[in-house]
Amino acid sequence: MKKKYHHGDLRRKLIETALQIISEQGLEKVTMRELGKRLEVSRTAPYRHFSDKSALLCAIAEEGYKKLSTIIGQINEQNTDDPLIRIQNVGVAYVKFALSNPVHYRLMFGNEILESKRTPELVRLAEEVFNGVLFPIKLCQDKKLIRPINPYIIANVLWTMSHGISTLLIDGQMQATTAFKGLPALIQVNEISGSADIDRVFEYLGEIIANGILER
Repeated sequence: MKKKYHHGDLRRKLIETALQIISEQGLEKVTMRELGKRLEVSRTAPYRHFSDKSALLCAIAEEGYKKLSTIIGQINEQNTDDPLIRIQNVGVAYVKFALSNPVHYRLMFGNEILESKRTPELVRLAEEVFNGVLFPIKLCQDKKLIRPINPYIIANVLWTMSHGISTLLIDGQMQATTAFKGLPALIQVNEISGSADIDRVFEYLGEIIANGILER
């Protein structure tokens, strides 16, 4: 049987197929041979776009960082009368991105990437995302709304909180309101859509952080 070649779209097809395999069967099932088999191309065709599986995973992570950077950038460009809200909005957008792109998100911060040779582009995009988190913090400091402590420390606290909530929600470890009896729930769950109210999470946790960094 003659193999089919996707020419210009093969790189995109490789990424899409890898994402599908990871979502359905797990990362360990992704191999260059399996990708070629599914796409009905020769064994060597995938290597024309990615030198190995590690390079493919880096490309997927890069794609994730690009999406997240664009989302955070759009929030930072929005006009608001309250710069503090911008910090909350960045956190909310971060978590919503993670929930909408769980495969990308796990690869962006997983050991599969950390233990492999990260591409310069991947490092640059990761820094771009962090700078997007840092921007509203520095803005609030410039307006003397929060304390002039090291903004990188505050940014790491915000990232840690966002990452923790994202991971808990993706793994199904953060409980819905119905799981609590007589205790205030941290999040509400829409019974129709099943989506968590991430805005409420950050409104609540944001107040806790603000009590420590707001100027008095």
